[in-house]
This record gives sequence, C-alpha cells and structure tokens, in this order.
Amino acid sequence: MSVQRRSAVVLVLGAAVLVLVGATLVYHAGRATLRSTPLASFTERFVKVDLGLECGASGKASLAAHFTPTRPGFHLYAKELPRDGISGIGRPTLLELLPSEAVRSAGPLAADRQTTLLTSEVLGLAFPIYPAGPVTLRQPVRLSSRGATTAELSVTYMACSTSTCLPPAIDRRVRVSLAGCS
Repeated sequence: MSVQRRSAVVLVLGAAVLVLVGATLVYHAGRATLRSTPLASFTERFVKVDLGLECGASGKASLAAHFTPTRPGFHLYAKELPRDGISGIGRPTLLELLPSEAVRSAGPLAADRQTTLLTSEVLGLAFPIYPAGPVTLRQPVRLSSRGATTAELSVTYMACSTSTCLPPAIDRRVRVSLAGCS
C-alpha cells in the first residue's frame, strides 16, 4: 500500500472514530482546522435542529445550529427577516445566546447559505429566504476560562414551501453544556 493511500486510510479511520465519540474534524489542506462537539438535537415543527460548539485551531469558538426541514422542497426564512415577519407573515431563522457570564457573543450571526428573495405576487411582498433544504447559522462566542459551563440558547424558525407554511417555532429554549475550546 502506498504512503499516500495509507495516510488516506488512517485519516478516514481517525475521522470515523471521532464521529463515534461525538466530535468531528474538518480538514483543509490535510490538517485539522475545526473541532465540532454536538450539544443537542431535536425535531419540532417539521424542522430538525442540531446544535453544536465549533472550536477553531486558534481557540476561537462558535455556536452552530444546523436547521433541516423534514419535508422536501421546504425552505426557511432568512435571519434578516424582522422578528414578527413582514406584515406578520413568516419568522426569521435565529440562533440566540441568552445573557450569561460564562459565554458571550463575539461577533455577528452568520449563515452558510445566501439569502434570496421570494416574491408573493398575491401579497405584493418579498421575503428573504434561504434556498430549500438545510442551513447552518453560526454565532461566534467567547467562553470563560473556568472550564465546563452551561448556556441557554434560543432558536426561532419557520419552514415553508412555495404554497404552504408550517407553524413556526418561536424562542425555543435549549440548555446546553459547553466544555470549552482548548
């Protein structure tokens, strides 16, 4: 077996072991750049939500929420949508950190998908949405150096298709345990 092939096999087996123990690595140019630890997962209102803590090589941390509509062809509203929607229609996709001494926001909330506008000819309104399918939001955070701590997160979202909207989840609270990044 060539050295390259042996290295690839070791890399795949190592990643599989990390997945089994609840952590994953993302590789860029052959070296680990990010460690992700699962925190909580639930499915409500036809959306699966996976929460995690991502730790970068430089010790920077982000809370991540991966939102996946459980029905094909459904999208989520963008984080830029007003909290009460537009004319009361829709709810933004949000990941919020409730005030805590142990964990603080360290930057703006970011999405891994581009926002597009969905125009309703009937209503004469345009709604910022993510394309159909999953979207991940990341909130950079600063963790206290006191070791493991708990934090309370709030998630809000609403899934729709081009013809149907499902009931929203608004301010769904989740308490998580954070071990920190080292």
